[in-house]
Amino acid sequence: MILDIVTVREDSNSGELQITRNGRAVGEIKFQKQPVSTVWQVNFGERELTVSDNTNRATTDMISAFQIDVNGTFAGVAYQVHSGTLFNKYDIYELRYQSLPYQLYPIAPSDCKALPVFYGNWQVASVEHDTTETGLARKGQILAEDDKAAIVALIFFCYTRSNAKPLVSVTNKKLLGKIDRAFPGRVKP
Repeated sequence: MILDIVTVREDSNSGELQITRNGRAVGEIKFQKQPVSTVWQVNFGERELTVSDNTNRATTDMISAFQIDVNGTFAGVAYQVHSGTLFNKYDIYELRYQSLPYQLYPIAPSDCKALPVFYGNWQVASVEHDTTETGLARKGQILAEDDKAAIVALIFFCYTRSNAKPLVSVTNKKLLGKIDRAFPGRVKP
């Protein structure tokens, strides 16, 4: 499925985006800027997700941990992890959602605009951010193989918007080798 995320409004403390599929609204994302963080509310399908850094479930290995709640119940945590070797360090983004591990690799070479989302070694989604705009409510696009992958990608979409650290690394050969360039062709609108 292909989800377009379009800006509805943004002001100094809040904003709203609409999730569309084939030109039809299928959900919304609202955010509220807090003094230290941003809280995201995602309505998609039958789920209402909250993505916020109000977590007490983080460990010392988790950097910038955000708690994920679905319909008011804890469902997981998204965080950043330092990885690699001494001379080839890089950060990846991980999500433990309903006890399953997902990774978003912060890579985007010039011929691949979207950040890939993996479950194990299988790419299940990609998240594309509009790099020509600034602000939390800038548009984007998600490609996902199914509803569950779309939810995971929406969580990563919100998490990466809240994380002020740089997202893109185009030089890491290990990460570049993970890109499944055939993935967009497998996604059905």
